[in-house]
Amino acid sequence: MKNVLFYLLVMCSFVVASCSSDDDGNSVEIVELNFSQARYSLAKGEVELKLISDQPATTTVSIPVSFSGTAVESTDFTADKVITLKAGESEAVLKVKRIDENIGEEDKELVVNLGIAPTGFKIGVGNYTAVELLGNTGVVMSFDNTTDILSLSGIYYVSLQKIAGGNYKVPSAMNLNVEVDPSSTAVEGTHFEFNEGKYAKFAANKYQGSVAVKFLKKEAGKDKLVLRLSQKDGFAYGNNATITITINGANQLEGTWVFDMFANKDWLKSSYPSEYGTGYFDETTFPKASSNDKITFSGDSYKEYTFTPHLVGDLKNYFNKECKVTFEKEENKVFQELGYPKVEKRVAVYEFASVNVNFSALNNKERSAKVSFRVTTIDEQEVLECTLDDYEPTDFFTGIYEFEQNMAGYAPLRIYFKTANN
Repeated sequence: MKNVLFYLLVMCSFVVASCSSDDDGNSVEIVELNFSQARYSLAKGEVELKLISDQPATTTVSIPVSFSGTAVESTDFTADKVITLKAGESEAVLKVKRIDENIGEEDKELVVNLGIAPTGFKIGVGNYTAVELLGNTGVVMSFDNTTDILSLSGIYYVSLQKIAGGNYKVPSAMNLNVEVDPSSTAVEGTHFEFNEGKYAKFAANKYQGSVAVKFLKKEAGKDKLVLRLSQKDGFAYGNNATITITINGANQLEGTWVFDMFANKDWLKSSYPSEYGTGYFDETTFPKASSNDKITFSGDSYKEYTFTPHLVGDLKNYFNKECKVTFEKEENKVFQELGYPKVEKRVAVYEFASVNVNFSALNNKERSAKVSFRVTTIDEQEVLECTLDDYEPTDFFTGIYEFEQNMAGYAPLRIYFKTANN
């Protein structure tokens, strides 16, 4: 009996082998198709279900799909009945679109099944995927920005909103896991690390959380970090499921920079119009600068520079002498001119050994002061962005200073400089 069973097994193996060979005895490779992940979440809008082929298709093919679950087609969602894989490609998507006006209180589930494979293909174990259609009590999670930079350290914000509208404040402290997307070229532990764990931290009763990343090393071709929010039951992706971060390291100020513009002048003018009275925005007293104004940072390290002003405009009334400049820290500053909800940028804070904080040709109060910088790129040009907010004005904005005693929170000056060769 054992011999008979063995014989049958051997014969079966020959049959299988013959089925996978062509007439010339060469192996015929079958292409396998799978959904890339087992589960998705969808609040409003649409979600793309990704189909993966283990090798590029030689011809364009269509794979039928069927739907099951509690979600009803044409009531809760719409989607095509096939996924088209184009010749030469190994990925295809099926878009599932939510019918927003029919969103009710209950969550619903849609199961998408792959149908019969075309000739030359086979369906793998990832033959189906589930889409959780959130009810109006669900939560949408999204990075605040699609792109950012990493200097010495970075804080990247994630916000939560209710599907029904408004911010969602977590009832108790909570973490949302994040992942390093495979499209990243930077390597965790070599080029960056997570300061406080691989998640966005939310404090109780807050709708905004953050993930902290620390710079380790800059390497050409390995400076791209893509963070992705991990899936979570009851949560769906908003507009920004990922953020792409360019790893720059410390801001390098060395060199000569030429004045370009007061970048937030229009915001200051609209926020503190002359109608408020004396001491608010007045074009005649607001600092004037010249295209011949230059500043130079000299040194071997971002930690300390010698600052030399070459100024003919009113900036000379603040930066009034050559002095030592020392790196103090990095911090996030609110850029009020970029609107609401508030926008924060990571800046490097330097202590200037001596400036005239009265920002005046007539009055002089010399002391050390904090000035912040960020090197960025605007319209493909390198820009040194200066935030000057540690000042006690006597010639302009006197009403603001007298009332607030806090120019950083109310009337910072955002000044752009460009490299001298631009």
